[in-house]
Amino acid sequence: MSRFRILNDKGVDAFRNYLKDSAPSGEPIPRHLLNDDSFSKPFNHIIYLEFAREFNSKLELGSYLCETFDSANLSRQVSIRNRNFWASIVLFYFDQFCPVSDDGTRDVKMEAEDKVERYPKYIPRLNSGFGEESLRGRRHLALTPYLIYDYNKDTTHKADVLLSGKIYSFGDDVEQTAGRIEVISNRNLIGLIRMLYWDDKNERLLRGYSTKSRPGNLNRLVADLRNQMKLTTDWYSTSSQEIYDALPHEYNFWKDKKAH
Repeated sequence: MSRFRILNDKGVDAFRNYLKDSAPSGEPIPRHLLNDDSFSKPFNHIIYLEFAREFNSKLELGSYLCETFDSANLSRQVSIRNRNFWASIVLFYFDQFCPVSDDGTRDVKMEAEDKVERYPKYIPRLNSGFGEESLRGRRHLALTPYLIYDYNKDTTHKADVLLSGKIYSFGDDVEQTAGRIEVISNRNLIGLIRMLYWDDKNERLLRGYSTKSRPGNLNRLVADLRNQMKLTTDWYSTSSQEIYDALPHEYNFWKDKKAH
């Protein structure tokens, strides 16, 4: 392993051009950018990433990144402000974040109308606020699993309910959930989500958990109901079981489903 380097702004532009022009047709990854002084530089913290490491789930990815960064004394507060750092991680493991299909092409995800960043799953969007630069990482394939895991690494299940599945895919519903810091940082709420929607036998979310036409769906829980109930109940200090017991009748559909 060699010390991890990060793209400079010129390198990020080159990576973006690759995503636009070459990646869809399956052309080789420009990983050389991470070793070229014209496009990259050593990172301030000494970090070593295993190039051959394979991640079978977002949970494995989040765990690995969290443990690696902790060993390098790289805090979440520092890392989430560095766009080039997270773009570099995706480039480093690009074959896993955007695998080649059987026909030799790659399914490169693009936001057609995003004027800030057309490829936010691979290059985080910058978000300026309160005089400091930060990242909008909800859609980013590396930053989001890291954030979710880091907030929940000391819990029993480590937010597996939000981190199951391949690292190259986030469902829109989970993506929206993961985009709310007040959700992913609330261990009691994540525990509740697991109690309602997690299929222990198959280690995945239950079918239909986000279907808006179904009573007690996930989107309803983390948006409307959470906002209503937090007026009278602090979900940060209320246990998952207590919140579960206080849920309205519409959630009996999922309680009964889990019971059988």
